[in-house]
Amino acid sequence: MKNIVIYAPFRAVGMSLMLIKDLCWVASGIAAENESDDQHQGGVTIINKDGRSVDCFNGSEISSNGTIDFNVQPDLVFIAAFWGKADDALHHHPELLPWLRGLHDAGCPLVAISNATYFLAEAGLLENKVATLYAPYERDFRQRYSNVLLRQKRAITNAEGLYCANAIPSGCDLCISMLEQIYGPDIARKVAARFLTGFNRSYAQWNVELDGLKYHKDQQVLTAQQWLERHYSEEVNFAEVAADLGMSSRNFSRRFNQAIGEAPNQYLQRVRMEAAKELLRTTELKIIEIANQVGTTNLSSFNKLFKKIVNMSPKQYRAQHE
Repeated sequence: MKNIVIYAPFRAVGMSLMLIKDLCWVASGIAAENESDDQHQGGVTIINKDGRSVDCFNGSEISSNGTIDFNVQPDLVFIAAFWGKADDALHHHPELLPWLRGLHDAGCPLVAISNATYFLAEAGLLENKVATLYAPYERDFRQRYSNVLLRQKRAITNAEGLYCANAIPSGCDLCISMLEQIYGPDIARKVAARFLTGFNRSYAQWNVELDGLKYHKDQQVLTAQQWLERHYSEEVNFAEVAADLGMSSRNFSRRFNQAIGEAPNQYLQRVRMEAAKELLRTTELKIIEIANQVGTTNLSSFNKLFKKIVNMSPKQYRAQHE
């Protein structure tokens, strides 16, 4: 079983803390039901600075299970939102920064909810990487961390295992996405069906999935990636894309492959299939209509490409996410 840790900062927002705990607790429970050996169950742990009860900003208290010195290696870490000034939260938690750096180095996904993005930035983990956070903090955050690529209009961002959600509702959506990563789509779907019915998602999940392919130093390739993500539904002429960037087709293809490990056409196919997955999950469009919307007009070609990239047919994928 998986070990999920939720860190409660100074003056924690209780709703942020408990919504994430409830979603993760239900997922852990469903997973435990499928385990033949309950001796290896994991769980959901709330920790804070001193291990005593968490004092939320509204005066309520939430039990803590310990501090960052607990002996269990987490598989996933959430940082809940705080109330008040960023300076107060940051000054209260100097011990948190090296802990987060160590977890990131070990490959543990870190998820910041609302304004908890401050902690990832203060730890130096978001330099030249995309992030988002709760809108009222935008100006202060930009002044402090000018080298962070803040994308305030994005509800969710992913920067090589560093995830941010700009509000508590988007944090719930991101939580479901993380649960899918560690428990699989079936458990994530069951949790979402029980808790998130009626939520209006304000982001495209496939944008989140593609963020991790943008951490290279070739600005022209990044420009091409962003252009393809805006125009994937159209017929794309890569010779024209290369010319617009001042490159020959051969040089463009070489640099693109060198930057992200894929040819431009492969990346376009990936973008189209990620967009198709989103439509299969969130709409009742016919598969041929989805194929047309993502720029693949031949249904047979769409089905073959989808199965090649996703390892299942569009019908199977939709059925799995109903």
